[in-house]
Amino acid sequence: MRALREMDVVGKEELVLAAGRVQVGRFRCSLAHPLFRDSGPIQNFLLAFPRNSVEITHAGGKPIVSDPTRAMLYNRGQEYRRAAISPDGDRCDWFAFEREDVAEAVAAASARGPRSEDRPLPLAQGPVDADLYLRQRSLFEEAASATPDALRVEEGALLVLQRTVRAALRVEGAAPERHLDRSRRKRVAAVQEAIATRFGDRLTLADLARIAACSSFHLARIFRAQTGSTIHAHLTQLRLRAAMERLEPRTDLAGLSFELGFSSHSHFTSAFRRAFGATPSAVRDRRRDLRTSIASSR
Repeated sequence: MRALREMDVVGKEELVLAAGRVQVGRFRCSLAHPLFRDSGPIQNFLLAFPRNSVEITHAGGKPIVSDPTRAMLYNRGQEYRRAAISPDGDRCDWFAFEREDVAEAVAAASARGPRSEDRPLPLAQGPVDADLYLRQRSLFEEAASATPDALRVEEGALLVLQRTVRAALRVEGAAPERHLDRSRRKRVAAVQEAIATRFGDRLTLADLARIAACSSFHLARIFRAQTGSTIHAHLTQLRLRAAMERLEPRTDLAGLSFELGFSSHSHFTSAFRRAFGATPSAVRDRRRDLRTSIASSR
């Protein structure tokens, strides 16, 4: 058996910024680390935004394919377990809030308000559209910068909380087929896991239907019912969010578009701009300028 590299045994929780009533942090845990399967109950009221894919099961709940298209919602004291999907283990950024702020966000999004005073977050997950994804990523990057504006981060995080809770509650009650039977949920989860680890491949509906062990028509229907998204839209969003992760000052954009499975550089650029309101080159150059500014200020 090969010797473990240093990155293979990472298990690190880091507080990036405390900004008033909000805390911002990140969690990185490799598959080989003892904390991967169970890192203990959640210590805060938390929104976690995955940077890769991992299976999360809340105590008493069903397994969830947690990937960059969704946010995971945790009440304080929530127990849960992880299972591997990505070889990178679990990588996420998180925003922690006071109970009163979470309860107000739920009350603003739902006529009946929180179902429990101690556990105001009523759901384990919610969808993250491209605008919300970009907002929370930009907010995290500011929080982690050399000179963060704490007030702007605090206010921005509360807006992220409001939008995340609203989206989760809206999707929960949107479709009568949202709660599919166990066999259909397993088929959808199998396809989500396949896409999470193979989003750079040129996958066809027939490929995915074979994984799900059902017809293409049936898969397309139950995937929409369970996730609120088409398979193609889900795949495209995972590719675009992977692109956002990999944009570095010297990134070869043509090579990146091919690696992520886009048909051409121009297709990648147009899809990225539609999702995030800027081209990949603009985001890459902005990050290069930010790093240059941070380095010169030291």
